[in-house]
Amino acid sequence: MQLHRIRDELHALGADLFIIGNGAPHFARAFREDLGITTPVYADPSLRTYRLLKFKRAAKDTIPSLKTYGAALRALRQGFRQGRVQGDAWQLGGVLVVGPDGTLAYRHASATAGDHPPVAEVLDALKRLGLKESVHLREPSGS
Repeated sequence: MQLHRIRDELHALGADLFIIGNGAPHFARAFREDLGITTPVYADPSLRTYRLLKFKRAAKDTIPSLKTYGAALRALRQGFRQGRVQGDAWQLGGVLVVGPDGTLAYRHASATAGDHPPVAEVLDALKRLGLKESVHLREPSGS
């Protein structure tokens, strides 16, 4: 799932998108430049954020499975190529929708590499928040 591709739709719903990677800050900058995205990318090489969110980190959860191979094939068809791993290769991610008041409206913790929630689920969670005004935050400095 490439949520940065629907950033305008997210903004129209009064939301913003942030990415937290587990590599070093210079990897976050390179990630943005390589993909040509404007979405803010934060770096958490300590993995503290991932632990707090209880996102999985285990070799058995990231070893390629049939589901992972399917996700890789879809990514290849869309023009994405796996580069050098930067950060913790065993750390899985997820998607959260959090309201301005801290309310958790949606949580998806990836079960395997390439496990992403349907975009429609994320958008539905944003719509349920009923945001009336933009909550856009300025870009972080140094990321």
